[in-house]
Amino acid sequence: MSYYDKEEQETVIVYEPATNLWDIHTTVPKHIKRLKNDYIASVFQEEIDGEGKTIGLRLKVQKLPSSFIFNK
Repeated sequence: MSYYDKEEQETVIVYEPATNLWDIHTTVPKHIKRLKNDYIASVFQEEIDGEGKTIGLRLKVQKLPSSFIFNK
């Protein structure tokens, strides 16, 4: 398996008031790379294909950096 098809790729950011955490889930390769390189939080869940490539990423963070924009 490789990256998800373009039609299936998404990045979802949800704020959870009960825990005061931001839950970020992405299958967009550019966003996966940025989240892994910027290290804003520990990885909560990682989806890896048969070749060892990360194709999905989920993490939880207390505070999103104010300058954190995905579509640069």
